[in-house]
Amino acid sequence: MEEAPLVQPHPTESVMPAVEPPSVPPLEAGLGLTTVEQFVFTGAAREFFGIWIVNLFLSIITLGIYSAWATVRKKRYMYGHTWLAGANFEYHGDPIAILKGRVIAFLAFAAYSATNYFMPKLAIGLLLLLFLAAPWFIARSMAFNALNSSYRNIRFRFLGSTREVLAVIWPVGVFLGISFFMPKLDPTAAAQPPTQFWVVVALQMLAGVALYPYLIAGLRKLHVGRSAFGAAQFSIGASIGAFYKVYLKAFGLAVLLGMAWGGFVGLFAALRSGLAGPEGDDIGTIASLVGALIAVGMVLGYFLLIAVLQGFITGRIANLVFNSSRQSDQLSFVSTQSARRLAILYLTNMIAILLTAGLAVPWAVIRVMRYRASCLALQSSVSLDTFVGAAGTNVDATGQEIGEFFNIDLSL
Repeated sequence: MEEAPLVQPHPTESVMPAVEPPSVPPLEAGLGLTTVEQFVFTGAAREFFGIWIVNLFLSIITLGIYSAWATVRKKRYMYGHTWLAGANFEYHGDPIAILKGRVIAFLAFAAYSATNYFMPKLAIGLLLLLFLAAPWFIARSMAFNALNSSYRNIRFRFLGSTREVLAVIWPVGVFLGISFFMPKLDPTAAAQPPTQFWVVVALQMLAGVALYPYLIAGLRKLHVGRSAFGAAQFSIGASIGAFYKVYLKAFGLAVLLGMAWGGFVGLFAALRSGLAGPEGDDIGTIASLVGALIAVGMVLGYFLLIAVLQGFITGRIANLVFNSSRQSDQLSFVSTQSARRLAILYLTNMIAILLTAGLAVPWAVIRVMRYRASCLALQSSVSLDTFVGAAGTNVDATGQEIGEFFNIDLSL
Protein backbone atom coordinates (compact mmCIF):
# COMPACT_ATOMS: atom_id res chain seq x y z
CA MET A 1 0.00 0.00 0.00
CA GLU A 2 1.37 3.40 -0.93
CA GLU A 3 2.25 5.55 2.05
CA ALA A 4 0.10 8.63 2.44
CA PRO A 5 2.00 11.91 2.27
CA LEU A 6 2.81 13.39 5.65
CA VAL A 7 1.87 16.87 4.50
CA GLN A 8 -1.40 17.16 2.66
CA PRO A 9 -1.92 20.18 0.42
CA HIS A 10 -4.60 22.44 1.80
CA PRO A 11 -6.20 25.66 0.62
CA THR A 12 -3.81 28.53 0.36
CA GLU A 13 -6.13 30.91 2.21
CA SER A 14 -6.03 28.81 5.39
CA VAL A 15 -2.28 28.33 5.42
CA MET A 16 -0.32 31.18 3.93
CA PRO A 17 -0.23 34.53 5.71
CA ALA A 18 -0.37 37.71 3.70
CA VAL A 19 3.18 38.82 2.94
CA GLU A 20 4.75 41.79 1.26
CA PRO A 21 7.52 41.42 -1.31
CA PRO A 22 10.98 42.04 0.19
CA SER A 23 12.97 45.11 -0.65
CA VAL A 24 14.92 44.09 -3.71
CA PRO A 25 18.03 45.55 -5.35
CA PRO A 26 17.75 47.26 -8.74
CA LEU A 27 16.99 44.82 -11.55
CA GLU A 28 19.62 44.22 -14.21
CA ALA A 29 19.04 46.21 -17.33
CA GLY A 30 17.64 44.30 -20.26
CA LEU A 31 16.10 41.42 -18.30
CA GLY A 32 12.63 42.92 -18.07
CA LEU A 33 11.83 41.22 -14.75
CA THR A 34 8.63 42.71 -13.44
CA THR A 35 6.85 40.22 -11.12
CA VAL A 36 8.02 39.38 -7.59
CA GLU A 37 6.82 36.25 -5.77
CA GLN A 38 7.78 35.82 -2.10
CA PHE A 39 8.75 32.45 -0.63
CA VAL A 40 6.85 31.64 2.58
CA PHE A 41 7.51 28.99 5.21
CA THR A 42 4.47 28.03 7.33
CA GLY A 43 5.92 25.34 9.60
CA ALA A 44 5.26 25.50 13.35
CA ALA A 45 7.68 24.53 16.11
CA ARG A 46 5.06 22.57 18.09
CA GLU A 47 4.07 20.60 14.98
CA PHE A 48 7.64 19.86 13.98
CA PHE A 49 8.56 18.88 17.55
CA GLY A 50 6.25 15.84 17.28
CA ILE A 51 8.01 14.69 14.12
CA TRP A 52 11.47 15.41 15.52
CA ILE A 53 11.02 13.60 18.86
CA VAL A 54 9.58 10.47 17.19
CA ASN A 55 12.39 10.49 14.63
CA LEU A 56 14.98 10.80 17.39
CA PHE A 57 13.48 8.03 19.52
CA LEU A 58 13.09 5.55 16.65
CA SER A 59 16.57 6.33 15.29
CA ILE A 60 18.10 5.58 18.70
CA ILE A 61 16.29 2.31 19.36
CA THR A 62 17.02 1.06 15.81
CA LEU A 63 20.72 2.02 16.09
CA GLY A 64 20.38 4.60 13.34
CA ILE A 65 18.54 2.48 10.78
CA TYR A 66 15.34 4.53 11.08
CA SER A 67 17.31 7.74 10.41
CA ALA A 68 16.68 7.27 6.68
CA TRP A 69 12.91 7.32 7.25
CA ALA A 70 13.41 10.23 9.67
CA THR A 71 15.13 12.20 6.92
CA VAL A 72 12.23 11.61 4.53
CA ARG A 73 9.66 12.65 7.15
CA LYS A 74 11.61 15.83 7.91
CA LYS A 75 12.09 16.74 4.25
CA ARG A 76 8.43 16.13 3.45
CA TYR A 77 7.44 18.44 6.26
CA MET A 78 9.91 21.17 5.27
CA TYR A 79 9.06 20.98 1.58
CA GLY A 80 5.32 20.78 2.24
CA HIS A 81 5.41 23.97 4.31
CA THR A 82 7.52 25.95 1.83
CA TRP A 83 5.24 27.93 -0.46
CA LEU A 84 5.68 29.98 -3.60
CA ALA A 85 2.84 31.74 -5.40
CA GLY A 86 0.14 29.72 -3.66
CA ALA A 87 1.68 26.26 -4.18
CA ASN A 88 3.96 24.23 -1.92
CA PHE A 89 6.96 22.09 -2.78
CA GLU A 90 6.93 18.30 -2.39
CA TYR A 91 9.53 15.66 -1.58
CA HIS A 92 9.19 12.13 -2.95
CA GLY A 93 12.39 10.46 -1.73
CA ASP A 94 12.58 6.75 -0.92
CA PRO A 95 14.00 5.96 2.55
CA ILE A 96 15.66 2.80 1.19
CA ALA A 97 17.78 4.88 -1.18
CA ILE A 98 18.95 7.07 1.70
CA LEU A 99 19.63 3.97 3.81
CA LYS A 100 21.80 2.55 1.01
CA GLY A 101 23.88 5.72 0.98
CA ARG A 102 24.33 5.71 4.74
CA VAL A 103 25.32 2.06 4.81
CA ILE A 104 27.95 2.75 2.15
CA ALA A 105 29.20 5.80 4.05
CA PHE A 106 29.35 3.84 7.32
CA LEU A 107 31.25 0.94 5.77
CA ALA A 108 33.71 3.33 4.12
CA PHE A 109 34.27 5.19 7.38
CA ALA A 110 34.69 1.94 9.33
CA ALA A 111 37.21 0.63 6.78
CA TYR A 112 39.17 3.87 6.87
CA SER A 113 39.16 4.06 10.68
CA ALA A 114 40.37 0.47 11.06
CA THR A 115 43.04 0.92 8.39
CA ASN A 116 44.20 4.22 9.84
CA TYR A 117 44.59 2.64 13.27
CA PHE A 118 46.69 -0.32 12.14
CA MET A 119 48.31 0.93 8.90
CA PRO A 120 48.15 4.76 8.62
CA LYS A 121 49.98 4.84 5.28
CA LEU A 122 47.57 2.37 3.75
CA ALA A 123 44.66 4.50 5.00
CA ILE A 124 45.70 7.30 2.64
CA GLY A 125 45.70 4.78 -0.20
CA LEU A 126 42.18 3.77 0.79
CA LEU A 127 41.13 7.41 0.69
CA LEU A 128 42.50 7.60 -2.85
CA LEU A 129 40.36 4.60 -3.84
CA LEU A 130 37.30 6.19 -2.24
CA PHE A 131 38.10 9.41 -4.07
CA LEU A 132 37.94 7.58 -7.41
CA ALA A 133 34.39 6.45 -6.61
CA ALA A 134 33.31 9.78 -5.09
CA PRO A 135 32.38 11.62 -8.34
CA TRP A 136 29.87 8.94 -9.35
CA PHE A 137 28.25 8.87 -5.92
CA ILE A 138 28.09 12.67 -5.68
CA ALA A 139 26.48 12.93 -9.12
CA ARG A 140 23.96 10.21 -8.28
CA SER A 141 23.14 11.84 -4.94
CA MET A 142 22.50 15.23 -6.57
CA ALA A 143 20.37 13.58 -9.24
CA PHE A 144 18.39 11.67 -6.61
CA ASN A 145 17.58 14.75 -4.53
CA ALA A 146 16.64 16.82 -7.59
CA LEU A 147 14.46 14.12 -9.11
CA ASN A 148 12.59 13.62 -5.83
CA SER A 149 11.81 17.32 -5.42
CA SER A 150 8.86 18.87 -7.23
CA TYR A 151 6.78 22.03 -7.53
CA ARG A 152 3.30 21.97 -9.05
CA ASN A 153 3.81 18.31 -10.02
CA ILE A 154 6.93 19.07 -12.07
CA ARG A 155 10.15 17.43 -10.96
CA PHE A 156 13.54 19.09 -10.71
CA ARG A 157 16.47 17.44 -12.48
CA PHE A 158 20.26 17.36 -12.18
CA LEU A 159 21.94 17.01 -15.56
CA GLY A 160 25.54 16.89 -14.38
CA SER A 161 27.78 13.90 -15.05
CA THR A 162 30.46 12.01 -13.13
CA ARG A 163 33.11 13.64 -15.33
CA GLU A 164 31.86 17.12 -14.41
CA VAL A 165 32.02 16.30 -10.69
CA LEU A 166 35.56 14.97 -11.14
CA ALA A 167 36.53 18.22 -12.89
CA VAL A 168 35.54 20.03 -9.68
CA ILE A 169 37.03 17.79 -7.00
CA TRP A 170 40.25 16.67 -8.73
CA PRO A 171 42.47 18.88 -6.47
CA VAL A 172 41.43 16.64 -3.56
CA GLY A 173 42.92 13.66 -5.40
CA VAL A 174 46.17 15.56 -5.97
CA PHE A 175 46.27 16.50 -2.29
CA LEU A 176 45.73 12.88 -1.23
CA GLY A 177 48.31 11.64 -3.73
CA ILE A 178 50.97 14.02 -2.41
CA SER A 179 50.15 12.95 1.16
CA PHE A 180 50.46 9.28 0.17
CA PHE A 181 53.95 9.65 -1.29
CA MET A 182 55.29 11.97 1.40
CA PRO A 183 57.68 10.34 3.89
CA LYS A 184 56.23 9.74 7.31
CA LEU A 185 57.54 12.22 9.87
CA ASP A 186 57.81 11.61 13.60
CA PRO A 187 58.12 14.67 15.89
CA THR A 188 59.75 12.53 18.62
CA ALA A 189 62.52 11.10 16.40
CA ALA A 190 65.98 12.10 17.64
CA ALA A 191 67.50 12.31 14.15
CA GLN A 192 64.73 14.53 12.89
CA PRO A 193 64.03 18.03 14.18
CA PRO A 194 60.43 18.39 15.48
CA THR A 195 60.15 21.69 13.60
CA GLN A 196 60.18 19.83 10.29
CA PHE A 197 57.15 17.81 11.33
CA TRP A 198 55.11 20.82 12.33
CA VAL A 199 56.08 22.73 9.17
CA VAL A 200 54.74 19.86 7.05
CA VAL A 201 51.54 19.71 9.14
CA ALA A 202 51.08 23.47 8.83
CA LEU A 203 51.56 23.33 5.04
CA GLN A 204 49.00 20.51 4.76
CA MET A 205 46.47 22.45 6.84
CA LEU A 206 47.11 25.60 4.81
CA ALA A 207 46.57 23.68 1.56
CA GLY A 208 43.33 22.22 2.91
CA VAL A 209 42.02 25.62 4.00
CA ALA A 210 42.96 27.17 0.65
CA LEU A 211 41.25 24.32 -1.22
CA TYR A 212 37.96 24.43 0.71
CA PRO A 213 36.45 27.58 -0.89
CA TYR A 214 37.35 26.24 -4.34
CA LEU A 215 35.48 23.00 -3.67
CA ILE A 216 32.43 24.78 -2.24
CA ALA A 217 32.35 27.17 -5.20
CA GLY A 218 32.81 24.42 -7.77
CA LEU A 219 30.13 22.16 -6.31
CA ARG A 220 27.63 25.01 -5.87
CA LYS A 221 28.20 26.23 -9.43
CA LEU A 222 27.87 22.70 -10.79
CA HIS A 223 24.76 21.97 -8.71
CA VAL A 224 22.92 25.11 -9.78
CA GLY A 225 24.27 25.41 -13.31
CA ARG A 226 23.38 21.82 -14.21
CA SER A 227 20.01 21.76 -12.48
CA ALA A 228 16.69 22.16 -14.22
CA PHE A 229 13.04 22.56 -13.35
CA GLY A 230 11.38 20.31 -15.85
CA ALA A 231 12.76 21.42 -19.21
CA ALA A 232 14.00 24.80 -17.91
CA GLN A 233 17.70 24.73 -17.03
CA PHE A 234 19.24 27.22 -14.61
CA SER A 235 22.53 29.09 -14.79
CA ILE A 236 24.77 30.74 -12.22
CA GLY A 237 27.08 33.67 -12.82
CA ALA A 238 29.01 33.77 -9.54
CA SER A 239 32.77 33.43 -9.96
CA ILE A 240 35.05 31.26 -7.85
CA GLY A 241 36.84 34.43 -6.77
CA ALA A 242 33.60 35.74 -5.25
CA PHE A 243 33.45 32.67 -3.00
CA TYR A 244 37.06 33.21 -1.93
CA LYS A 245 36.23 36.81 -0.99
CA VAL A 246 33.50 35.58 1.37
CA TYR A 247 35.82 33.11 3.09
CA LEU A 248 38.71 35.58 3.29
CA LYS A 249 36.43 38.11 4.97
CA ALA A 250 35.22 35.38 7.32
CA PHE A 251 38.84 34.56 8.17
CA GLY A 252 39.56 38.21 8.95
CA LEU A 253 36.44 38.38 11.09
CA ALA A 254 37.52 35.24 12.94
CA VAL A 255 40.94 36.80 13.66
CA LEU A 256 39.37 39.99 15.03
CA LEU A 257 36.88 38.12 17.19
CA GLY A 258 39.60 35.76 18.39
CA MET A 259 41.78 38.70 19.43
CA ALA A 260 38.86 40.33 21.26
CA TRP A 261 37.99 37.06 22.96
CA GLY A 262 41.61 36.47 23.95
CA GLY A 263 41.89 40.04 25.30
CA PHE A 264 38.74 39.56 27.40
CA VAL A 265 39.98 36.30 28.89
CA GLY A 266 43.47 37.71 29.47
CA LEU A 267 42.12 40.81 31.23
CA PHE A 268 39.94 38.87 33.64
CA ALA A 269 42.67 36.26 34.19
CA ALA A 270 45.08 39.04 35.16
CA LEU A 271 42.45 40.53 37.46
CA ARG A 272 41.88 37.18 39.14
CA SER A 273 45.62 36.64 39.53
CA GLY A 274 45.94 40.07 41.17
CA LEU A 275 43.18 39.24 43.63
CA ALA A 276 44.74 35.96 44.70
CA GLY A 277 46.61 36.11 47.98
CA PRO A 278 46.27 35.95 51.76
CA GLU A 279 44.24 39.14 52.05
CA GLY A 280 41.15 37.41 53.37
CA ASP A 281 37.93 35.62 52.58
CA ASP A 282 36.32 38.58 50.81
CA ILE A 283 39.15 38.81 48.30
CA GLY A 284 39.02 35.07 47.77
CA THR A 285 35.29 35.24 47.09
CA ILE A 286 35.80 38.02 44.55
CA ALA A 287 38.55 36.00 42.90
CA SER A 288 36.20 33.01 42.64
CA LEU A 289 33.52 35.18 41.05
CA VAL A 290 36.03 36.52 38.54
CA GLY A 291 37.05 32.94 37.78
CA ALA A 292 33.42 32.03 37.18
CA LEU A 293 33.02 35.05 34.88
CA ILE A 294 36.06 33.88 32.91
CA ALA A 295 34.53 30.41 32.48
CA VAL A 296 31.15 31.82 31.41
CA GLY A 297 32.83 34.35 29.15
CA MET A 298 34.86 31.64 27.44
CA VAL A 299 31.74 29.57 26.73
CA LEU A 300 29.72 32.56 25.50
CA GLY A 301 32.69 33.79 23.50
CA TYR A 302 32.96 30.41 21.79
CA PHE A 303 29.23 30.42 21.00
CA LEU A 304 29.47 33.99 19.71
CA LEU A 305 32.44 33.15 17.50
CA ILE A 306 30.67 30.15 15.97
CA ALA A 307 27.38 32.04 15.52
CA VAL A 308 28.99 35.05 13.87
CA LEU A 309 31.11 32.98 11.49
CA GLN A 310 28.25 30.64 10.61
CA GLY A 311 25.86 33.53 10.10
CA PHE A 312 28.34 35.45 7.97
CA ILE A 313 29.34 32.53 5.74
CA THR A 314 25.81 31.07 5.43
CA GLY A 315 24.18 34.41 4.64
CA ARG A 316 26.82 35.67 2.22
CA ILE A 317 27.12 32.39 0.33
CA ALA A 318 23.32 32.06 0.05
CA ASN A 319 23.01 35.62 -1.25
CA LEU A 320 25.87 35.06 -3.69
CA VAL A 321 24.39 31.85 -5.09
CA PHE A 322 20.76 32.97 -5.32
CA ASN A 323 21.41 36.47 -6.60
CA SER A 324 23.58 35.14 -9.44
CA SER A 325 21.20 32.30 -10.42
CA ARG A 326 18.60 32.62 -13.13
CA GLN A 327 16.73 30.80 -15.88
CA SER A 328 17.59 32.54 -19.18
CA ASP A 329 15.87 35.95 -19.13
CA GLN A 330 12.65 34.80 -17.47
CA LEU A 331 13.49 34.06 -13.84
CA SER A 332 15.85 35.55 -11.29
CA PHE A 333 16.19 35.14 -7.52
CA VAL A 334 16.63 37.79 -4.85
CA SER A 335 18.18 36.78 -1.53
CA THR A 336 18.55 39.39 1.22
CA GLN A 337 19.83 37.37 4.17
CA SER A 338 21.59 39.44 6.81
CA ALA A 339 24.75 38.05 8.38
CA ARG A 340 23.99 39.96 11.59
CA ARG A 341 20.43 38.64 11.82
CA LEU A 342 21.59 35.08 11.16
CA ALA A 343 24.31 35.40 13.80
CA ILE A 344 21.70 36.48 16.37
CA LEU A 345 19.47 33.57 15.35
CA TYR A 346 22.28 31.05 15.63
CA LEU A 347 23.52 32.44 18.96
CA THR A 348 20.09 32.45 20.61
CA ASN A 349 19.37 29.01 19.13
CA MET A 350 22.55 27.55 20.60
CA ILE A 351 21.86 29.03 24.04
CA ALA A 352 18.26 27.77 23.97
CA ILE A 353 19.37 24.28 22.89
CA LEU A 354 21.98 24.21 25.66
CA LEU A 355 19.54 25.37 28.35
CA THR A 356 16.86 22.86 27.28
CA ALA A 357 19.24 19.90 26.87
CA GLY A 358 18.48 19.77 23.15
CA LEU A 359 14.69 19.99 23.29
CA ALA A 360 14.72 23.41 21.60
CA VAL A 361 16.17 21.99 18.37
CA PRO A 362 12.80 21.97 16.50
CA TRP A 363 12.11 25.56 17.58
CA ALA A 364 15.58 26.59 16.37
CA VAL A 365 15.15 24.87 13.00
CA ILE A 366 11.76 26.49 12.37
CA ARG A 367 13.09 29.94 13.25
CA VAL A 368 15.91 29.66 10.72
CA MET A 369 13.64 28.24 8.01
CA ARG A 370 11.14 31.08 8.45
CA TYR A 371 13.84 33.70 8.25
CA ARG A 372 15.48 32.22 5.15
CA ALA A 373 12.15 31.99 3.34
CA SER A 374 11.29 35.58 4.28
CA CYS A 375 14.54 36.71 2.64
CA LEU A 376 14.02 34.88 -0.66
CA ALA A 377 11.93 36.00 -3.61
CA LEU A 378 11.51 35.05 -7.25
CA GLN A 379 11.43 37.69 -10.00
CA SER A 380 10.01 36.85 -13.41
CA SER A 381 9.30 38.52 -16.72
CA VAL A 382 6.32 36.22 -17.37
CA SER A 383 3.59 34.87 -15.14
CA LEU A 384 4.69 31.91 -13.05
CA ASP A 385 1.82 29.85 -14.48
CA THR A 386 3.17 30.42 -17.98
CA PHE A 387 6.70 29.48 -16.95
CA VAL A 388 5.60 26.33 -15.11
CA GLY A 389 3.48 25.25 -18.07
CA ALA A 390 6.41 25.67 -20.46
CA ALA A 391 8.85 23.93 -18.09
CA GLY A 392 6.62 20.87 -17.89
CA THR A 393 6.64 20.19 -21.63
CA ASN A 394 9.14 18.09 -23.59
CA VAL A 395 10.96 16.75 -20.52
CA ASP A 396 13.31 13.88 -21.29
CA ALA A 397 12.41 10.81 -19.20
CA THR A 398 15.88 9.23 -19.42
CA GLY A 399 17.15 10.96 -16.29
CA GLN A 400 14.18 9.75 -14.26
CA GLU A 401 14.67 6.14 -15.40
CA ILE A 402 18.36 6.20 -14.51
CA GLY A 403 17.53 7.78 -11.15
CA GLU A 404 15.10 4.97 -10.36
CA PHE A 405 17.62 2.31 -11.38
CA PHE A 406 20.51 3.76 -9.35
CA ASN A 407 18.52 4.97 -6.35
CA ILE A 408 21.10 6.17 -3.84
CA ASP A 409 21.59 9.23 -1.70
CA LEU A 410 24.80 10.16 0.10
CA SER A 411 23.55 13.45 1.55
CA LEU A 412 24.04 12.68 5.23
